[in-house]
Order: sequence, then C-alpha cells, then structure tokens
Amino acid sequence: MQHLRITVQGISYEVTVERLDAPESTSPPAPIQIVRAAAAGPVAAPKAVPKAAAAAGDVTSPLAGIVKSLDVPLGTKVKAGDLVITLEAMKMYTAMNAPVDGTITAIHVKVGDAVDEDQPLYTLG
Repeated sequence: MQHLRITVQGISYEVTVERLDAPESTSPPAPIQIVRAAAAGPVAAPKAVPKAAAAAGDVTSPLAGIVKSLDVPLGTKVKAGDLVITLEAMKMYTAMNAPVDGTITAIHVKVGDAVDEDQPLYTLG
C-alpha cells in the first residue's frame, strides 16, 4: 500500500493505493480516507460580456463560448472568409471568418470574454 496525495483542478486528495502486481499482504487494507484541502486559489471564471442587440453591420456569435483570440486589429480591411476571431466552446475552436468584404470598425469583445449565441462580436463597415 502506498499513501499518496493527488491534486485535481486545484483540490488535493490524500489516497491509499494498492499495487496489484505486488505480492499479496496478509494484513488487511487500511481504510481509505479522502481529505479535501483548500484549493490553491479561486479559479477565475471568464467574464461575461453584457449582451447587446445587434446593429447593422454587426457580426454575431453562432454559439456560446469563450473568445480565444482576436486575429485582426481594429481598422483592418478584410475580405470575405478572412479569420477575424477564434471562439472556444467545449474544447473545440470555431473560426469566425468575415462574411463579406469590409473594414473592422468596432470590436465588442476581448480575449477571455464569455459570449452568448447571437451576441455581437465585431462590426464590419
């Protein structure tokens, strides 16, 4: 038997582990005791951006997720299909490409923001 401490998502657990390939012991196994220690620190949740109504030229999010990258700066001229923003939802990345040619006149989110479906991400002018 081995006594180990395992940390999962910032929470420590003390466990007793029996090696199955070790020779059998005649002593009964020790009772398992799980001890929950305080987390290393609070895990910051992504900040939710207030959802605003979409205006003319706004490109909205097709799904709820987290903004992982802003791939073009404000004022950039883009062509239809150019990558503008990357979202993450359920460990999968979604490329937000420009739907039409235009200039990025406003960016309504920043990296790390949580966004809802149909929330404006940026404006094409």
